[in-house]
Amino acid sequence: MSETVLSDSTSPARATAPVDERLAYRSVFQRLLIRPEIGALIGLVGIWVFFWATSVPFGTANAAASILDVAATLGIMAVAVSMLMIGGEFDLSTGAMTGAMGILIILLVKEVGDLGGAGLSLFIAIPISLAVALAIGFFNGWMVEKTLLPSFIVTLGTFFIVKGAKLGFSKLTVDQIQVGRIDEGAGYSFWRPIFAAEWDRTKHQYEYRDVIYTLGLIIGLMIIAVAVFELFFQRRGERRPTGALAFVIGLAGLYGGVAVLHLTDGYGGNLLASVMFGVFGLLAVVGLGYWRYEPVGDRGRLSLDGTVSRPLVLAVVLFALAIAVAMILDATNNESLFFPFTEQGLRATLFLFLIGGSMTLMLIAGIRARRLSITTKTLVNLVSAAMLGLLAFFVRSQSDSIKFRTEAFSVLLILATIVAVWSIAGVLFAERTAIDRAADRLGGRLFIIGSLLVVVAFLAKLLFTTTAEIDAGLASSKFSMRIIWFFGFTAVMVWVLGRTRFGSWTFAVGGNKEAARQVGVPAARTKTQLFMLTAGAAWLVGMLLAFRLNTIQASTGDGQEFEYIIAAVVGGTLLTGGYGTALGGALGAIIMAMAQLGIPYSRWNSDWRFMFLGAILLIAVVANRFIRNKAEALRR
Repeated sequence: MSETVLSDSTSPARATAPVDERLAYRSVFQRLLIRPEIGALIGLVGIWVFFWATSVPFGTANAAASILDVAATLGIMAVAVSMLMIGGEFDLSTGAMTGAMGILIILLVKEVGDLGGAGLSLFIAIPISLAVALAIGFFNGWMVEKTLLPSFIVTLGTFFIVKGAKLGFSKLTVDQIQVGRIDEGAGYSFWRPIFAAEWDRTKHQYEYRDVIYTLGLIIGLMIIAVAVFELFFQRRGERRPTGALAFVIGLAGLYGGVAVLHLTDGYGGNLLASVMFGVFGLLAVVGLGYWRYEPVGDRGRLSLDGTVSRPLVLAVVLFALAIAVAMILDATNNESLFFPFTEQGLRATLFLFLIGGSMTLMLIAGIRARRLSITTKTLVNLVSAAMLGLLAFFVRSQSDSIKFRTEAFSVLLILATIVAVWSIAGVLFAERTAIDRAADRLGGRLFIIGSLLVVVAFLAKLLFTTTAEIDAGLASSKFSMRIIWFFGFTAVMVWVLGRTRFGSWTFAVGGNKEAARQVGVPAARTKTQLFMLTAGAAWLVGMLLAFRLNTIQASTGDGQEFEYIIAAVVGGTLLTGGYGTALGGALGAIIMAMAQLGIPYSRWNSDWRFMFLGAILLIAVVANRFIRNKAEALRR
């Protein structure tokens, strides 16, 4: 058992003493950092912002429906492949299996004849096709365990068998390389809504949609903020009700600031909203802290050494350079400047990358400043807030589009307020240095409630329209049943991996199979079940494809197994096994879907999509290694 000496000059509550690395307290942000999917989440937000800023349709409900529809089938397989990779294995037959299951179900339900199928009802054909898929998965697992061959070799063989069977049986039964139609099967009207139903938002109008969206988003985010405070700061022994009153007044003022921001478009209204955010945000934070949390002790002295000053100065330089680039280049020039950029595209790309680099450096400076003193950390964070505020007003001044003048401006202004008030809270109230079960329980429940409200808000915005939008000629956008299957499958796998014995076994056999077997883990059975899981997921995707397309090509799915692996790696799953997350696979699939659709939305040549995916993969591998090293460092 190793020992470490923890010393923190910024907090007297942290005594210098030997601490068991397994028992050392980690804050909510440290715990968040070691999550495998955090890199994918950051990448998802970054790529979404990039394409939102460089394309007109990106960010609309129609684009969201298209992205989620593309991500659905890819994501189901990526989640299953993530589970298998965490267990230390690969399955190269998954892509071919998706097409094979679609062809199989169609052949089972087609009418009997010289060039027909088995003529079965879908009520019989669907269970049979599932049994075939699970049998193939069992075969892969059994072969890997019995022959001790690498799963790469075994499943590569299965891939060629399945690929050949698709083409061979298609030519044998229907004398062509495509097989259709599933709608000829008995029971199609029953099964179609399950696998291919669609929700057309233009046919569902709800006049109170924007009210629900605004209230749900604001209240949800406020509750999440309170949850973070509860998880991060140390509770005080005696509560002070006057702080609660100030907290409520501050929340009411923040809501008023949001109303002013959205009801006005002039600088006067924007400045008033900014002042309201700052004043009432500070009042809410101080009130909440005075009500519930211990005041901070020693704040330490201001100390800007090289480790902090260098990234801080470089961040300011990049920020100034981004502003200069945006002012020099013409935002309205769509003529080609040099391959592959127009002047407008180059301006947007350089601006976003420079701002992204600046904010990343500010984050690094803030993390390093935390080790010096609370005062130093607060100064760096306040500089970050000031830069975000300046960025908000600059973006607003440079655009006539409501997307930037209202949406981007609002988000940046709110982020600046959050960073500023959080910095002030950090200098006023003491961080937790020990586990508090009651605070964790309350914080966790508040976080769930707030997250649900935010989800409901976005669902209302995405699924419903208003009469005004319909009268304005809103384009139709449909959300398919495939998205429900994607979310449902991901949720179940996240629960299985994080809350069940099978999930623990998966991590164990992926980390060290022999050690897991010695402590009683059924390693062979667990790995075989993981292969059956990926085969079952391929069956589900095959059903979704068959009911969507009605006709399946013999080549459907071939080669996509590599995209599933890419999505899993982008989501934080290690190629060596034993580390990863099911949610990360889903996030990786959404990132790839955004790249696939964002490129044509931005009017770029789609031939460059695979180069973009390759770059994402390399960046993800590097980011995952960095996060893994950070996670290991936090244990010391």
